[in-house]
Amino acid sequence: MPLYSEQQGSNENPTLVFLHGFLGNRKDWQTTIDQLKDSFHCVTIDLPGHGRSVATTASITNGFENCHKLIAFTLEQLNIQAYSLIGYSLGGRIALDYARSQNDPRLQHLILESSHIGLDNETDKTNRYQFDLAWAERFATQSVEESLYQWYEQAIFDDLNYERKDFIIEQRSHNYGVPLASMLLSTSLAHQVCASTFLAETKLPITYFYGQKDIKFKQLAESIPATDTLNFHCFNGLGHNTHQHAPVNYANNIKKIFI
Repeated sequence: MPLYSEQQGSNENPTLVFLHGFLGNRKDWQTTIDQLKDSFHCVTIDLPGHGRSVATTASITNGFENCHKLIAFTLEQLNIQAYSLIGYSLGGRIALDYARSQNDPRLQHLILESSHIGLDNETDKTNRYQFDLAWAERFATQSVEESLYQWYEQAIFDDLNYERKDFIIEQRSHNYGVPLASMLLSTSLAHQVCASTFLAETKLPITYFYGQKDIKFKQLAESIPATDTLNFHCFNGLGHNTHQHAPVNYANNIKKIFI
């Protein structure tokens, strides 16, 4: 089966395909899409274990490859001939690995938001898998609410105040723990192929978005050498999730790329 997807805007306009982050779903992009759908054909996809794709699982050992096949099949079912791929966090990692490995001639531009490009040594990969395994055990054995409160205590979310965290947790509480645990392990950063060589050599236009307050990904972005086809944009005053905190600004930057 294809992954669950929704389309907004005329398919006669350029197509933008959106991939959400861990714990999210297609609805995370709605406020941004409201600014774009008059000029673009916007496609949102629920990743395995999330939203209406909750019953779809990715292989623990070949999770990225499974996700790529599911995404490609979904786009084929929608008869999309050319598109740009936009991914946030986990969705960005999947999008980057898709671009690196699939050589899809339909893919015209890649936009990554707060996304890791992959680890380049075995020690870091081993440590990361143990980190993800511990979180997977929490999601699989605790209530979703308890796991979410622990998840958003991580340093990467320090820019969020308590009120904002409570709002996000309420939004995310519809998730199911076991599918989340499965997806967390299937697409662990430990399994992601480091894309530094791809980024240095590809002719595919790529834009990397990150927030000024997101120290981890600000440093990561600054460590990646710019090329003729790789550009960076920093959202001043924002943290890890720029598209939800400033959707109009985010949409305007997408328009600047394509219009």
